[in-house]
Amino acid sequence: MFSYRSLLKQAWAVSWKHKYLWFLGLFASLTAAGGSWEYQLMSQNLNQGMVDGSYYRLDGILALADLAKNFLTGLINLFHYDVLTIMNVLSLLLISFVLLASFVWLAITCQAALVSDVKKINENKKKDLQLSLRDSLTAGHYHFWSVLGLNLMIKIIVSFVFFIISLPLLFMVISDATALAVMYTIFFVIFVPIAVGLSLMLKYAIAYRVLDNKSFVASLENGKRLFNKNWLVSLEMAIILFIINFLVSGLILAALAIFLLPLLLLGLMFKISWLVILMIILAIVIIILVGSVLTTFQIATWTNLFLQLKDRGAVAKLERVFGRKS
Repeated sequence: MFSYRSLLKQAWAVSWKHKYLWFLGLFASLTAAGGSWEYQLMSQNLNQGMVDGSYYRLDGILALADLAKNFLTGLINLFHYDVLTIMNVLSLLLISFVLLASFVWLAITCQAALVSDVKKINENKKKDLQLSLRDSLTAGHYHFWSVLGLNLMIKIIVSFVFFIISLPLLFMVISDATALAVMYTIFFVIFVPIAVGLSLMLKYAIAYRVLDNKSFVASLENGKRLFNKNWLVSLEMAIILFIINFLVSGLILAALAIFLLPLLLLGLMFKISWLVILMIILAIVIIILVGSVLTTFQIATWTNLFLQLKDRGAVAKLERVFGRKS
């Protein structure tokens, strides 16, 4: 019988027993919590409110466009300087591009590797299962371009959806019209579920690509079909994982405030530099470690859910509850 609890327990057992997966989770978390843009949407709307959250996303989109404009302008003006300055700046840009490309490769490769390894671990119950980071990264690299394309495509579509939602807010700065507020509410109600659905569909599309070696188009089609058939189960799982992520993050912040913050303030008060640096480093290490474990756990959970839905199907909790009442 399908159970969210059993899936979560299985995902946690895999994440805790195979700690090398945390390294993969560390870099996979760079893809927006493992590609989980629905978590960002939920957290922004809870923390900032519906309107403020939309203003925040609109500001980010406009800032990105402004950054691209300034970069191109600066690149054109660069050639007005001497050759040595041009070579230094271009060398710095090249190094920055290589570093960025390396992080992108690691993020996407680790995301695909995590999905692949979770399935291998679930299928092989033997205690002597040997999995190495090298093999994991090799398997993830094989699907790099397809998984990168899926991430980029969904990210662009979701950003475009948010831009459409935010357009009435942009015009409200010029004209405070009631019709614009109504239009914004309608857009929000219509397009936000679409954005969340695309983010959830991406998880299944990546799983089809990595686990079943489907083509790029076939992965999207199958991911869409699986999500449409199980959209309520997917939404319930997303909410459960969001609550877990929210609670764990809150507990970690509370623990840091209780145990590390007093020592940090003590170091600042008495100007003990080594204590201040140590507390900052410890806080960063703890946050990164917890983030890596959470990403590993979340991807393991979604991979388990994908295998469950594809092979055996599932009935959502709400359907079971209301089914019993009827």
